[in-house]
Amino acid sequence: MKIFRISNLLSLALATFFGVLLFWTSQAVQQKEDELAEIKGNLSHEQETIRVLSVEWDYLNRPQRLEKLAVEQLGMEPPGGEEMVKTVNDIPEPLLIPNDPVYHDVSLKPAPATVVPKKETVSPSTAEKQSFEKLIQSLDGGGQ
Repeated sequence: MKIFRISNLLSLALATFFGVLLFWTSQAVQQKEDELAEIKGNLSHEQETIRVLSVEWDYLNRPQRLEKLAVEQLGMEPPGGEEMVKTVNDIPEPLLIPNDPVYHDVSLKPAPATVVPKKETVSPSTAEKQSFEKLIQSLDGGGQ
């Protein structure tokens, strides 16, 4: 009687093969979990850094601080009453400078000589003018 038959040897070989395969797979999964934990740690660290930088940015851009720096470093002064806009008509129209390189877009091609572009102007309505003037009056002295 043969103690080790071919089927027994084949079963033993398959069990060994699957055991090694299971061990290898579990080690690969463990390695990937470690990498994932490291990436999550780095991500949380970066999110905290972004949060701190955002708070610092908000602190540095406080209007009171910027006004103080403008006065101390640049010699600027708060605007006076004569510099405020009283009516809508006091707002100047924008200047159109066609050949100024600052406003010139190189991707635009010049219009043909026969076509004259229309200059569209937008003026505020009467209701908007009255609303603006009421707002200015209320800011000047409570609607006096």
